[in-house]
Amino acid sequence: MTRLTGAALAAAVFAAGCGSLCRLPIGDRLRGRTAVTIAGPTFSQYHLDGWDWGAVGRVVVLPFLNDSPYTRADEEVAAALRSELQKLGRFEVIAAPPDDCALLAAQVHRGGRFDEAVMLEIARVTRADVIVHGTVTHYSPYPRPRLGVVLQAVSPERAKVVSSVDGLWDSTDVAVADRARVYYRQAPERPPWVRNRVIARDDSFATDIALESPALYQRFVCREAALTLLGLPVPLVADGDLDAAAGAVAGKSGKGCAPPAAPPPPAPGGPPPAAPAPPAR
Repeated sequence: MTRLTGAALAAAVFAAGCGSLCRLPIGDRLRGRTAVTIAGPTFSQYHLDGWDWGAVGRVVVLPFLNDSPYTRADEEVAAALRSELQKLGRFEVIAAPPDDCALLAAQVHRGGRFDEAVMLEIARVTRADVIVHGTVTHYSPYPRPRLGVVLQAVSPERAKVVSSVDGLWDSTDVAVADRARVYYRQAPERPPWVRNRVIARDDSFATDIALESPALYQRFVCREAALTLLGLPVPLVADGDLDAAAGAVAGKSGKGCAPPAAPPPPAPGGPPPAAPAPPAR
């Protein structure tokens, strides 16, 4: 009976130890790169051939339209997008006066087409090279948050949409949640995490604030939307071949509890592959 109890206890301790390694806090996993989630984008994008964002000197962001049940979602997301566009430092970003352009923003996009006369009037008043029109399609600020955004950048001179983004960032998706945590940890202005009267900027539980704070999640979504609108790469989002992108970071991932992968088959006529090294104890 004693031997059976000891064996059961040992098995439980071993299982708990292995499970604890696989269930490290997200902060530890992100710091140690033991798990890097790379997935395809959850948004679509369009870019006009031949368009050069380097020639843009001023961008005006119109008041957003709001198709969600939250009355302030349009104002909050528009402010977050302006902030993220400004952080890119590629052009001047201005906000259209709500009293003057709110009505125009509601009229500028009708039946899937832009009113050229309205766009030219906005460009004349603001002296903008590009006009960004946005719509909040979905929004749920509660854990797990969800935010859907449609952005369209219009060149008044060409009377064409030069770039657009349409997507839904749902944090129930593991890849989206991991990217939000990574964005929060990289933010230089992140306030310190206070616990037990000790201030520490590197806390494994602090990263979950990105999924609990509506403002931080809006900034994360707008960061990825702004990068996509300008045709820039989005961190941890595969562009093209997902398998190739995942293989590019495979060398940075650490060991887990899963058994080691089998060695590749030998080339025809070549020497047999070497046996895998035993796991470190």
